[in-house]
Amino acid sequence: MTNFFAGLRTSLPLIIGYFPVAVAFGISATSIGLSQLDATLISLIIFAGASQFAFVGLLAEGTSGLTAMLIVVGLNLRHLLYSTSISPALKGMSLKQKFSVAFGLTDEVFASAFGLLKNIPKGNRWSWLVGLELGAYCSWVIGTWIGASSGDLLLAKFGFLEPALAFALPALFLSLLLPMLVSAKASHSFIRNRTIITIISAMIIAFGANALGQATLGIFGAALISPLLGIALGKKHE
Repeated sequence: MTNFFAGLRTSLPLIIGYFPVAVAFGISATSIGLSQLDATLISLIIFAGASQFAFVGLLAEGTSGLTAMLIVVGLNLRHLLYSTSISPALKGMSLKQKFSVAFGLTDEVFASAFGLLKNIPKGNRWSWLVGLELGAYCSWVIGTWIGASSGDLLLAKFGFLEPALAFALPALFLSLLLPMLVSAKASHSFIRNRTIITIISAMIIAFGANALGQATLGIFGAALISPLLGIALGKKHE
């Protein structure tokens, strides 16, 4: 239990960052006609922030449910790359334990766990990961429910929150990106250059697609192409 609570404590920045984003998602989902239950179920089942916003945006544009779901699956394929990167740290876990933590491997959980797992004894890693993921998951689901059930009331009473909620997701990603850049700066020149190249390529793809009016495609492309580029550069260096 000690390791579980240590993971839960580590999830505190994610809890704080996820909550306003989840509230914003709940508001967005109900604004296009989804029920409070629908919005909450999406977070319960999918649990993928950017993909959920993309899903709701696609539905709002009249995209069929099946097409929207396929795009969300495509967006989440990047998690295969995450799992490949983190799998060496999960050696010794049973298949059941690996499946239990696979669901909660979001972008932010991966960013938090990738650098910390190596400092945790192997026998304690599963319970630590469960604590980390459970904290993030509960924050996301509860925030979605609050946004879906009382978002209109919140915005009516606290109108200044609307622009803050809109910026919550980018701010969360930025808070995770900056420590990675600082860490890369202090690393070997190759690691530093690979990190910078990967980040810049993601920015170019996302901004370029957005400028062409294909924001969803830009997210998809940046999420897949940039990590693959980073892996390719790593293989070339070996």
